[in-house]
This record gives sequence, structure tokens and C-alpha cells, in this order.
Amino acid sequence: MTKYIAIAVLSLALLIPATSNASRYKFGDTNSGALIPGKVYLGVKYGLLTIEEDTSGSDEVEMDNLGFTFGGDINEYLGLEFAYTQTVSDARKKVDGSTLTASIDTLGLFLVGRTQGDVYFKGRAGYTKVNQNIKFLGLGGDDNIYGMAYGLGAGIKFGKTIALEIEYTVFPDTDEFDKIGSFFADDLETEFVTVGLVWAIE
Repeated sequence: MTKYIAIAVLSLALLIPATSNASRYKFGDTNSGALIPGKVYLGVKYGLLTIEEDTSGSDEVEMDNLGFTFGGDINEYLGLEFAYTQTVSDARKKVDGSTLTASIDTLGLFLVGRTQGDVYFKGRAGYTKVNQNIKFLGLGGDDNIYGMAYGLGAGIKFGKTIALEIEYTVFPDTDEFDKIGSFFADDLETEFVTVGLVWAIE
């Protein structure tokens, strides 16, 4: 439930001012979904990453993650993007007197599509590596999961080279719950809600 509240709050915070201010800002070609067509861009994002049981969602752990992106526009609609995220500090959760700790780092290559205009929507899909470190009752440890990830987002262009974006990303599930005892009873789903800035390099 927390992630859906976060998505709603971030969306309103981003899109409400956009409806009144979008016409004041120009970011390259305002009829294009690209940041600056044919150019590269850098990004930094911060947000809430959640792992929970895939089916019931009864047990979940949340942590703050910092992310970085490096991308380039193929044309006015499509681009490629490398993305890396890292847990800022390990999540800790008390379970029956014991402490579960978790941290998750991700690395991926995404195909990105954007709509046109100063206020735009985006979607992305790509192949990712998720490094998951979960420890509970002396069990667990590092585990790498590879698979497809996908996400949705929205943004506002400010000036010629800067945009503010929100994103929601779903990473591949893992079935390695047996390494951490009985706290999780199902596959683990990893989701990430972020807000960040993107700089286009002219």
C-alpha cells in the first residue's frame, strides 16, 4: 500500500504545477519526446525500494535507494538508458525479536520511449541484474537475479537541458526465499518508486 500512496503523491506533486507552467519552459524541440535528439543525458534519482511476497504481499521490507542513469536518444521518441541503483543504508525490520536486514543494488540496460511535449510520459523495459542481500536468523546473503524489468514515469522539462521525472519500476522476481528461513513464504517482488533530475548534455 505504501508504494501506491507514494506514486499518487509524487504524480500530483509533479503534474499539478505542470498544467499551469508547462508553456513557460522550453526543452530543445518542444514537439519532441526526446530530451535533445541525438544527444546524451545524465540523471540522478532517489526513492523507496520495496521487496514483498509476490502473491500475498503480507510481508514487505522498504529501503531508500539512490540511482544514476546515463542515456542517449535514438530519435525523437526512443532512447537507450543504462541505470544503476544502490541501497543508501540497509533496511532493518524486527521479526519476533530478531532483525532482518536487506539491501538491493540493480544494474540494467533499458529501451526508453517518451511522449512529446514539455510535460511527457515515458515507459521503459530492459534486462537487469539485481544483487539482493537479505539476512535473517543467520541465514541468507548475496544473491544475483537476472531478468526483465519494466517501468512507467512522467516528467516536466525546465529550461533547455533539465527535466524532473518520477518513475515506477518493477524488477525481476526471485524464488530464493528458502535461503532466509520462514519470514518470506513466496517469491519476492522488487519495486522502486523514485523522483529525480535529468540533465541533457548539449
